[in-house]
Amino acid sequence: MDSAKRVLIVEDESLTAMALGAYLEDLGYELVGFSATGEDAVQKANENTPDIIFMDLRLAGKMDGLEAAEIISRETRASIVFMTGHSTQAVIERVAALALAGYLIKPIDFSDINRILARIA
Repeated sequence: MDSAKRVLIVEDESLTAMALGAYLEDLGYELVGFSATGEDAVQKANENTPDIIFMDLRLAGKMDGLEAAEIISRETRASIVFMTGHSTQAVIERVAALALAGYLIKPIDFSDINRILARIA
């Protein structure tokens, strides 16, 4: 990778966030931060201009990942990859309405991350 892509991880489960962050850093990505709430994710996305955001659908706080992604998509050019353990029909329909870089089902398989990154990097 010529210049490191900047990544923001939005995940309220700290172990998952840390493991994903370590994996992405090992691949050569620059980690620009972690967020556990949608509100914080919007702020950090605007302040840190990430290239890629890994966004959990269910977050701490009042704003879920979909709401945060809708705002971030309007305000930045970041590619958003959703992560969720909950794939109901209603969630799939909300996700389909957004232009996304990818969608990961938890527990996350690193080969799935590699496949998505190969498409968007």
